[in-house]
Amino acid sequence: MSALHRRIPFIIHSLAAGALALSVAGCQTPSSERNAQIPNDSGNIATANRQNAIRLLNSARELPSPAKDQAQLQAAAILYTLGDNATARQAASAIDAEQLTDAEYARYAHVYGSALAADDEFFTALDLISAPRLEQAWYQIPAEVALPLRNLRADLWNLMGDIDSGIAERQRIATLAREDDAIRRNNDGLWQLLTQLPSSELRHRADDSLDSKMRAWYQLALLGRDTQADISTQLTALSRWRQQWPGHTAVSHPPQALQLLEHLASQRAQNVALLLPLSGPLGSAGRAIRDGFMAAYYSALDAGAPTPQVQVYNTGTEQPFDEIYQTAINNGAQAIVGPLDKDKVANLLATEKLPVPTLALNYAGDWGDSARLTDDLVQFGLAIEDEARQVAQQAYRLGHRQAMILAPESSWGQRGLEAFTEEWNSLGGTISISRNYTDNSNFSQLVSDALLIPESKNREAELRRKLAAPLKFTPRRRGDVDMLFVLAQPQQARQIKPMLSFFYAGALPVFSTSQVFAGNVDPQRDRDINGVRFTALPWLFEDDNQTKRNIVKRANPSPAFARLYALGADAFRLYPRLPMLRQFPNQRVYGLTGSLSLAADGRIVREQIWAKIDDGKPVPITTSASGTPISDSSARID
Repeated sequence: MSALHRRIPFIIHSLAAGALALSVAGCQTPSSERNAQIPNDSGNIATANRQNAIRLLNSARELPSPAKDQAQLQAAAILYTLGDNATARQAASAIDAEQLTDAEYARYAHVYGSALAADDEFFTALDLISAPRLEQAWYQIPAEVALPLRNLRADLWNLMGDIDSGIAERQRIATLAREDDAIRRNNDGLWQLLTQLPSSELRHRADDSLDSKMRAWYQLALLGRDTQADISTQLTALSRWRQQWPGHTAVSHPPQALQLLEHLASQRAQNVALLLPLSGPLGSAGRAIRDGFMAAYYSALDAGAPTPQVQVYNTGTEQPFDEIYQTAINNGAQAIVGPLDKDKVANLLATEKLPVPTLALNYAGDWGDSARLTDDLVQFGLAIEDEARQVAQQAYRLGHRQAMILAPESSWGQRGLEAFTEEWNSLGGTISISRNYTDNSNFSQLVSDALLIPESKNREAELRRKLAAPLKFTPRRRGDVDMLFVLAQPQQARQIKPMLSFFYAGALPVFSTSQVFAGNVDPQRDRDINGVRFTALPWLFEDDNQTKRNIVKRANPSPAFARLYALGADAFRLYPRLPMLRQFPNQRVYGLTGSLSLAADGRIVREQIWAKIDDGKPVPITTSASGTPISDSSARID
């Protein structure tokens, strides 16, 4: 199994494997007009084994079509379920799909598509499971066959970031699912898709949708995003939603995340200590995080929600940190948020057992250093490594394999470069060229050299010398790159991106991290980075979020500090939900800094939304079909 499958909790491999029982159960003993017989080995999938599958494959050699293809399909399904993906793919690839009935073709698409996806061949899998033949035959395909295939389609579109296609597929599944487990799974999948949309987009769709069921879903997802400042507020809003939509499927089969709210409300800490540097070198950062935390606190308080007592301790003094920590415990703290300093986080990590659950606001040591499995310490921060790994995963899902990297020589740039490189290599991609730069670099020369333009011009000069005749020649960029990952601040990106077009690489897809956008909409300057896809803080698109509005009204932070305010606000949302994330690793908390999940090593993994610069403005991306953003003007930042 690939590194990409290991890191994405909703990955389709496990989901598809669980549904394969339907595929194999539908593949009964093949027969043909010549009454050819093969061993009846289908039976119950639980009793299937490799020997059965091999016998089927051997028998198939002696059979005419379509019995031969039916037997190979049956064997491929068994082998995939047993985990022998390579042999399953080999068996499926030998099938003449034209010999299969529409129902058999659906089973074939499910089995072969699952096997392809398990090897990260997402585009090939999508082509297979979206074939025109299927689109024309859905009404002839039995529901028990169509359901697992449609689940695979929805999972793949979710994985590829095509939210709109995934939502449409989940709507179709809702008409097929009859068993409670199937309904719950579909509702969980739809919830996962909807909560990736920015609040402005959810609100727009809730207002405009003509489908009452989907209008209710959009409202429910908006509830999940907008009222996470306090669990009690969310529960109250959920109760009102249920009263408004008593017959909705999410009432009878609620998403798993919503089922946990009442349990979390009963476990909330009543006394919370906030340990941050309010003076010293990290004082500015500490005060911004504190103010973000308290803005979320007051948003909950203004909403009439129960709020804990919060005590703030300054860790920027000369007093030893362990004394400050113990003072907070002695004063009755039931949960601690902080510290911010890496060394202090490392000290906590070295402690065998902490007296109360602690949410540190940084990561100890460099990314990749070992962490301990613990239920008393969680590390949460704004690591560039998270974003770089997310870029690698998304670019790979979109079919890119040969990367070019441009990164600054700064500490954050090199950490992002290292994280991307590690992730990209583990996925199976290759790095054709990697170059570092400084603020004083000649960006024209940097891009030209990286694209091997001088070498192309040298070949032109050599040809002119040899031919001694007029020659029409256009320099060509190197052909062994299919994407660019650029780590850059806005002023650097605005110089690099235009150089791509100048040096014949204008069509090269460009990916970046959130640092590429300054945070202030500036169409005149940011037209120079049109087309750049980047991981964006949801903060950018959450103008109606009450906590953000409070922060902007009272502090109007610069973009650099806005990230820290968002971190503080998310810390307030996150700490009471840590038990949920521990118990259900696939669950996420959707905050202003990203979609937050808890890794097994006690680190919060932050996945941001995808955005693209269009006409100099950032727009969230909700489809991967064309790679272009949605056209809804309400989702654009003006």
